Amino acid sequence: MFSSIPRSFLCCSNGIVPNRALALALTKCPALLEPASQCRNYHEVTGNIICPNMVRGIDHLRDPRLNKGLAFTLEERQALGIHGLLAAKFKSQEEQLDICRISIDRYEDNLNKYLYLVELQDRNEKLFFRLLSENVEKYLPIVYTPTVGLACQRFGLIYRRPRGLFITINDKGHIFNILKNWPEPDVRAIVFTDGERILGLGDLGAYGMGIPVGKLSLYTALAGIKPHQCLPITLDVGTDNQDLLEDPLYIGLRQKRVRGKEYDEFIDEFMEACVQRYGQNTLLQFEDFALGNAGRLLAKYRYKYCTFNDDIQGTASVAVAGMMAAVRVTKRKLSENIYFFLGAGSAANGIANLTVAAMVSEGLTEKQAQDRVYMFDVDGLLSTRREGGVPPHAKAFGKDVEPEKDFEKCIAKIKPSCLIGCSTVGGAFTPNVLKQMAQNTERPVIFALSNPTSKAECTAQAAYDNTEGRCIFASGSPFPPVQYDGKEYLTGQGNNSYIFPGVALGVIATATHHIPETMFLTAARTLANYVSTDDLALGRIYPSLAEVKEVSLAIAIEVAKMAYDEGLASVYPQPKDLAKHVENQMYNYNYESSMPIVWDWKPEEKFNIRPIQPVPKNI
Repeated sequence: MFSSIPRSFLCCSNGIVPNRALALALTKCPALLEPASQCRNYHEVTGNIICPNMVRGIDHLRDPRLNKGLAFTLEERQALGIHGLLAAKFKSQEEQLDICRISIDRYEDNLNKYLYLVELQDRNEKLFFRLLSENVEKYLPIVYTPTVGLACQRFGLIYRRPRGLFITINDKGHIFNILKNWPEPDVRAIVFTDGERILGLGDLGAYGMGIPVGKLSLYTALAGIKPHQCLPITLDVGTDNQDLLEDPLYIGLRQKRVRGKEYDEFIDEFMEACVQRYGQNTLLQFEDFALGNAGRLLAKYRYKYCTFNDDIQGTASVAVAGMMAAVRVTKRKLSENIYFFLGAGSAANGIANLTVAAMVSEGLTEKQAQDRVYMFDVDGLLSTRREGGVPPHAKAFGKDVEPEKDFEKCIAKIKPSCLIGCSTVGGAFTPNVLKQMAQNTERPVIFALSNPTSKAECTAQAAYDNTEGRCIFASGSPFPPVQYDGKEYLTGQGNNSYIFPGVALGVIATATHHIPETMFLTAARTLANYVSTDDLALGRIYPSLAEVKEVSLAIAIEVAKMAYDEGLASVYPQPKDLAKHVENQMYNYNYESSMPIVWDWKPEEKFNIRPIQPVPKNI
């Protein structure tokens, strides 16, 4: 019966199995005889503190959280038992960074660059995050918009190693059990999507996983949130994208989207399961939910959980920050502008509501502020007189005026000074529209915020060319420098990455239990104050992306202060040096020693030791 059991499990003298129960189990389950490494196929290290006796030497090469490649010293290689498993050369982290930059530059296609970075993250976590954090301007467009949009569209083709959790509608009733399968217990931030409105690309279903993965990479790279504290999740309830349902590479459920009561119960269970598993103060970030769900789910949960929707509130905060910075150029207060939105979805309403809050802080009533905001959607100007009326989510911005479906006529009649594009209609800001904006005011503010680049309402160059170079321009995706009248302008990118990493760090550092709207207004002011006179002279109303780490830290500190001022923080007692406290929560991008910490003991005191006495026979 025991012939297949290795002799190492047998008594060497007489072949007797010392534990027959163990031997029987081994014969029934041969997998138990396989090397342990074959069963250890995920990160062995969890939490922020490594238990040395739970990590083998080989794990330092296999686990991306421990791997340093050729940066392991000779002493480390010999002590960990990995000497000879690496080439003889020793390289510093700085040398490795240079090699990574050269390797990425060899690729011409951005999707290939994206794949290189994904594989680097799977191989060497610290090297990946340091590379990204030190080269934000260069690699942010690769790991985030616009390249991440292409990665999502081709996710079935490039899908390699699982990252994050996929929870399907078929798992309803068992979501907590799935969350228990995630090996990391110390999760502080969860970014989740149902994939229905990925960037401006529409319903990508399970392919949308690239977005929460990319967002959480920026949590770490831009704000120093520890990667083990981040969990990306896709809630797969199907897709209404017929192309995906027929796509042989599609990795999600092949069914139409579940909606209505069953969908709401599914989201309810998910939210409850997250706080049951990780605690009430776990940050839950909604990402790329469609208009029909984004606003109502935020309203439903914002006072029950620590949650925010980046498409609504993050976009709003970065847009309002740009408007605040533009005040220094236009010399007009926010409350003196007329705002016109192309698009009336969740992003437009988020920006409009936060703009109203900013105008109220300048002295207007809420009604007076709302009267200065106009919106135009697929059915025309938001007028209470139009057929079908105003959508429920945008009722605050409906106007009692004659309906109008001609966008250009609205711009000429209403004469806005700020034009904000959230339509995902590429080229919607035509030359005629831009020229009319130049007639409306001396320094028109034009934001083409739709992503990716192909969906932007206009290019930076077109905005300058058609406004005689007088516009103040920002976009959601990056554009090349503008050449106008013999001068070069570096237009700003109104990227949410200026806002959400810093807000998340401040929330996590203080264990904030709810995130009020005013927290995003605080973040907007902090970002606007970071814009220098030199930035404005270059034509941008945001600081350089190279400064985004400093901006994120500044926002985190202000958010932390507000959390204590408003009674929202749960970390007690309040740290005396709040800035230092926030910095102490941040990730270390540099390699650390893999050697165990050793120390000496003081010499023992000397005593006269009695000789050992024989044990009495009667004991």
